[in-house]
Amino acid sequence: MRKPKTFFLSSLFSIGLIISFLLTPGWFPNRANALTPPLPQTSEFRAFWVDAFNPGFKTPQEVTKLIADAQRANANAIVAQVRRRGDAFYTSAIEPRTLDSNVPAGFDPLQDLIDKAHAAGMEVHAWMVTLPVVSGGKLPANHVWQQHGPNAPGRDNWAMLTSSGEAKGFLDPGHPDALDYTVSVYLDLLKRYDVDGVQLDYVRYGGPNWGYNPTAIARFNQQTGRTGKPAPADPAWMQWRRDQVTNLVRKLYVEALAIKPRVKVTAATIAWGDGPKNDEAWYKTQPYREVLQDWRAWLEEGIIDMAMPMTYQREYKPQQKLGFDHWIEYAKDHQYNRQIAIGPGNYLNYIEDTLGQIRRAEAPSAKGNHVAGTVLYSYASTNIYSNVELRSGGSGDLPRQPWKFLSQSNDWFYTALSQPSQYVDGATGKTVQTQPVWATPVGIPDMPWKSRPTLGAIAGMLQKCDSLRDSFASRTCDGANLTLQAIDAGSKVRQLRADGKGWFGAIELSPGTYQLKVDGSQIQQTVNVVAGAVTKINFGAS
Repeated sequence: MRKPKTFFLSSLFSIGLIISFLLTPGWFPNRANALTPPLPQTSEFRAFWVDAFNPGFKTPQEVTKLIADAQRANANAIVAQVRRRGDAFYTSAIEPRTLDSNVPAGFDPLQDLIDKAHAAGMEVHAWMVTLPVVSGGKLPANHVWQQHGPNAPGRDNWAMLTSSGEAKGFLDPGHPDALDYTVSVYLDLLKRYDVDGVQLDYVRYGGPNWGYNPTAIARFNQQTGRTGKPAPADPAWMQWRRDQVTNLVRKLYVEALAIKPRVKVTAATIAWGDGPKNDEAWYKTQPYREVLQDWRAWLEEGIIDMAMPMTYQREYKPQQKLGFDHWIEYAKDHQYNRQIAIGPGNYLNYIEDTLGQIRRAEAPSAKGNHVAGTVLYSYASTNIYSNVELRSGGSGDLPRQPWKFLSQSNDWFYTALSQPSQYVDGATGKTVQTQPVWATPVGIPDMPWKSRPTLGAIAGMLQKCDSLRDSFASRTCDGANLTLQAIDAGSKVRQLRADGKGWFGAIELSPGTYQLKVDGSQIQQTVNVVAGAVTKINFGAS
């Protein structure tokens, strides 16, 4: 039995009421069918993840080479890591410029990439690491971790802590200020750059024992009537933390929609271990249970345009190969009128094995459904022989020995994607013949909800939340429930829930007039929803 769809933060004391609303016929436009019709052969998303820990787009010369390599491969999109750990490989009003000495003074890597990629007919997606903001090394004085790390007092501490009190460099989405800061970083970039998309990455917890920021615990206890510190495996606490991650994703999606309606919001999502074999098995997967990332629900609600599951599985290990196949089969049949691009870990595989994974990813499922395409990790390490991590060990279990680093194998890979090719294996000395997977250039699949929208959205703020910044003991707008009821569309009802700052939002609304009411109060307002737009609402709560 499929779990009811969730479009708000769960509340244990009201879940029965909420589910009854969710199951009401005509709840909102039909998204129940997860199947996506086969894509025409003239469109397919073909991209590289270009990380900022390696060469790729840090100089004008690197950007020029990146575009040439992508063209040689018949790729049509670049997903570039412009936020590594709370730093900016672009001009930001919020975060410090990267301290990477490989970036020339005065050079804007993102702008140069946009200019050259767009001239070549390619999309640019700004890949931004979401919650981790530090991984060691020197930090500028204006870095968020310097101001809001674990040593900051009281509410100014935004750090995600483990149950034992360790801070490991993540901001906690259960802290309202940390969530708003993170969303603001994305929106600032959108206002400044003509990107085709922004990508969430590491938008999750580090594990089930993460998320113990004091402010987050206080909010959970306030909303559930609890006291003390919840256990990591407490089902209510696990769901509450999932909801915090989803709330961040929702807020970004709706606010991005208001700023630039055509920009695509994507997410690099976890696909560890074995893939689910049916709907119910989703709730046993590692993304859902371990890192509290319910990305299937994001697709179902429509608050991401594309998921890019990171299916980093080694083809030469039978169990991992099987896990890869299970994940891609599930993905093909669970897109919910959004899109999925499979993300093979080509850096873990031999060239011909990655080509095989791409073929299987792009083939139809048993039900005849296709994903939108593939995105390869990574541009810098395209195969086993250019995997820089193996230089420091870990190659002993490879089936071909001895391993050696071959930087030229990156060029072999770019060519092999688009042309019949051959290469001499670095370990065996044997010649390996390959056939292309991207033999001809193609366009990027349309997203009709972006290009030809027929539905609208709302976003609003319960303004009195701001005056209660330092108190969670009294009744606040944090977690307030709202009811949105259509006046002229068959009285359809949607339940919403405010986040830690009193913000609320909803998408996929049929155009028309609605009544929005704050539950438990007399406060209500008439709202007009327009296709392709976000209607902004501001009112108080008492």
